Amino acid sequence: MSASRGYTIGLVSVVAAACGIALAVNTTVNPWRVTPMPWSSQKLDPYRDISSQIRTGKAGIVRANKTINAALVGSSRVANGLDPEYSGWQGKTVVNLGCSGGFIYESSALARYLLAERKVDTILFGVDPGDLSSLTDTRPLGDFASSPLAGKQDRFNRELRYLIGVSTFEASAQTLKRYASQEPTQYTPKGLRARPKKKGQRSQLDFIQARIQGEAEFDVPDTSRPAITPAKAKLLEDLMREARAKNTRFIAFIHPTHAMMNARAADAADPPVVFEAERRAVLETATRVNAETHPGPPIEVWDFCDYHPLNCDPLPQDRESSMLHWGDLGHYSIEVGNLIQSRIMGWPLPIEGGENYGTRLTPETLEPWFEHVRQGYRAYLSGPGAADVARKEEWIQEAEAKK
Repeated sequence: MSASRGYTIGLVSVVAAACGIALAVNTTVNPWRVTPMPWSSQKLDPYRDISSQIRTGKAGIVRANKTINAALVGSSRVANGLDPEYSGWQGKTVVNLGCSGGFIYESSALARYLLAERKVDTILFGVDPGDLSSLTDTRPLGDFASSPLAGKQDRFNRELRYLIGVSTFEASAQTLKRYASQEPTQYTPKGLRARPKKKGQRSQLDFIQARIQGEAEFDVPDTSRPAITPAKAKLLEDLMREARAKNTRFIAFIHPTHAMMNARAADAADPPVVFEAERRAVLETATRVNAETHPGPPIEVWDFCDYHPLNCDPLPQDRESSMLHWGDLGHYSIEVGNLIQSRIMGWPLPIEGGENYGTRLTPETLEPWFEHVRQGYRAYLSGPGAADVARKEEWIQEAEAKK
């Protein structure tokens, strides 16, 4: 045997051995749940951290659960606020497929991936106020392209990475390290972000002030602009149609936001319905799909974006306090998330006074609901919210003065 041939055989043997070890470790640990095997370790499940590969990890949750009765789909509002193991589900297999920083391009892709992989009875699909009128595409910002949600694009290399990739091996090592130290992850095995990491020691009040001053998302939207991005509207309509074709109950619900998020004092004389055109469009889309013949039940639409007291927590008065029902102006608590699920599903209500939280939108209820929203906005600006809105506008003026 020549020296070069011996070297080649030796190198190939080393590579093959390394691949074999990686394959054994990665499929046993299965850090993102995308390669479930009969020998994959169940005791490692609480220590599988998907926070750096959220789209991959949420697709992995679909792969890991052979039976899925219901799914909660949407952005970080879903990921942080809707508990898939809430008692109302009575032990059914429910998964939370919400993705931090993921709006309708990604949430619709996750829902369609779920519908392609599993027979699911119910989908609760969260629509973020402002998403349908935004041009923002969050897919390039995370791991969408390297996740199963990317479809056939580079599928072979992607699946190979899950089996023998170095990044997967590193994630496996970190999973084993967390298991050894009994360190739980941010996300539960069913997908709820139950233990978010606290970044620094900044108070809720400081965080809200910094966001208001620094991010355009807190500017009051121009509700007179064209409200709907056609590509996003089509995605939602196609998803509704596919759900009905698959005989899946599909509920689109418009998330609440904190009342102060889009409020301005100048609106008191003639309060608008913020994102009115979006809300109309969601209902019109559902009505259009419901007029078609499909085996599944009609699409339902709910709207929780009003001025209910739960959405009007006063701002913290000091840096030691926090709002009772809100993590910030965009993310509600798990308790409010449980109420949202209960209202939609018709379960007993977990919060006193929650019987009029949100409403189901129909062509008959839409206009009365909008009038309710306008009156609630007027009452908020002239009553409990006046001081907070004034404070917000002072923060904005301070930021503008520094430009």
